[in-house]
Amino acid sequence: MQNRPQNTSGPEGPAQPKSKGAQLSEVMNAEVTNSEEGGFSRRRVVKGVAWSVPVIVTAIAAPAAAASGISATATVVGAGSAVAFVSSGGTGAGTNRTGTGPTAFQIHNAGSAITGTITGTVSITPVGTVLAGIGIQSVAPAALASSSYTASHAYSATFTYTAGIAAGQALNFPIQFQYEAVNPAPKKGTGYSFSLTITLTLPDATTRSLAANPTITF
Repeated sequence: MQNRPQNTSGPEGPAQPKSKGAQLSEVMNAEVTNSEEGGFSRRRVVKGVAWSVPVIVTAIAAPAAAASGISATATVVGAGSAVAFVSSGGTGAGTNRTGTGPTAFQIHNAGSAITGTITGTVSITPVGTVLAGIGIQSVAPAALASSSYTASHAYSATFTYTAGIAAGQALNFPIQFQYEAVNPAPKKGTGYSFSLTITLTLPDATTRSLAANPTITF
């Protein structure tokens, strides 16, 4: 049997052979279509690259905060030294009592000049049971105020200092003690111990605390 050539003509006439450019275009489109169906396309790659580019944030360092506050320290002077206690009743030198305690406290200003008011509180509490308390008679050059004793013979007071402290100056505040005049007075030779706390508030509202343990012998 003789093979007959197939009729490749359509209803509009015989099919025309495709050009090489058209054939290449079909091949590229088919590859792109297959790649997109597989979940991967150049368009998606470009989009992914655009989203994956890191965002670089430039941080501008803030200047360091300026140092503020008063550069000062406070210390107790002569803790445990022999001191005299005068009577709170003001009955004269013959009624003085002896004991131990700090002779002063000191503020050392390591910075610029301190101006404004320095205030202080004094608290003296008995160690154990006592029949008379002790207090502060003077802390000149500071001005003492509001001195009082409680029923349990604890003492409290406030003071102020307004003259300022020069840069680099160490200023002493001598402490003069008193004892509480009571009737009947403690027997001669009776000894009592106390806890002393002085809290200073400087013009910048910072505080310095001092502590000591004075004793008295009646």
